[in-house]
Amino acid sequence: MTPKNYTLSLFVLMGTLGLVSPAAWAMTSAQAHALCLQAHAGNTAALSDLTLAAQKGNRSAENWLGVYYGLGHQYAKAVPWSRKAALQGDPLAEFVMGSVYYYGNGVAKSPRKAVYWYQLAVDQGFQQAEGMLKQAQEKLKATAAHSTSSAPASSAPASPAATDSAPANPPVPAVIRHPNTQTDQTPVREPSSALTVAQRIPVPKTQPLSPSAENQRGYAYYSGQGKPQNYAKAVYWFRKAALQGNASAENNLGVAYNHGQGVPKNLAKAFYWYQKAAQQGNPSGETNLGVAYYEGDGTPSDTPNALHWWQLAADQGDHRAQSYLSVVHLTSHPATP
Repeated sequence: MTPKNYTLSLFVLMGTLGLVSPAAWAMTSAQAHALCLQAHAGNTAALSDLTLAAQKGNRSAENWLGVYYGLGHQYAKAVPWSRKAALQGDPLAEFVMGSVYYYGNGVAKSPRKAVYWYQLAVDQGFQQAEGMLKQAQEKLKATAAHSTSSAPASSAPASPAATDSAPANPPVPAVIRHPNTQTDQTPVREPSSALTVAQRIPVPKTQPLSPSAENQRGYAYYSGQGKPQNYAKAVYWFRKAALQGNASAENNLGVAYNHGQGVPKNLAKAFYWYQKAAQQGNPSGETNLGVAYYEGDGTPSDTPNALHWWQLAADQGDHRAQSYLSVVHLTSHPATP
């Protein structure tokens, strides 16, 4: 049986961590992603712009140009661009390279190299890569067990071949935030730009906070923006607002349970709160619910349901959902002999 393909994009990170190449052509990952989708739809001008940015060394453009060629199953063109971006430390490209070697898309299958690239993605905070990393590690152990000349595989990342060597000091963000929490007054897909609204609204001590303000206060504690970071206090405010039906708080409480921040990790409770938020049409809740269905977190794995919720979120402009849909399509089709 083909292993479950947890091929999720880490473009929860692309806006929040500001993954912009230092190359001369300044293009954000979101812009490169948009060009990729336009090019895939037949826009030759978009493909030209994306290619030019990639040729100038922009790692986001390199990554999404690789995705573009991968969507067309042109792996001979896709892999070099994905590798270029991965060698610059682009987390999604690292994840894609892991999938390339795991499934043998345009290269010989190599569990050892898949482990190496997946581990790099995980080390940069891409938690969705952990499932594939474990699968690759198990496959590597199984391969070693059947070879008398191979030493047992360890859980540490294997050294790559010379062509896949990573930079000595790959760019790793100094602070990694979970970008799927949100306030009520900021774009749900760019929570890192959120202001600490709760601090800017004068509220008399005798006047109870509205659910929206409670959620915003929780977000302030969660992100450490304007208040000392304190996950327990964040959860307290998220729960107060969520119990009053605030969709953003429902999603945020799900995030806390999913990552074990301020509460014991509980995927079933995370799924419950994501579902509550998604049922109110909250894009982040829809996206996170799709992730839960896709990975089988707190609920049986259900890819059609995952795609359904991602599509609803993507239709509302959620970049994470759009990226998940495109990257899942890319990496869920193992190369045929």
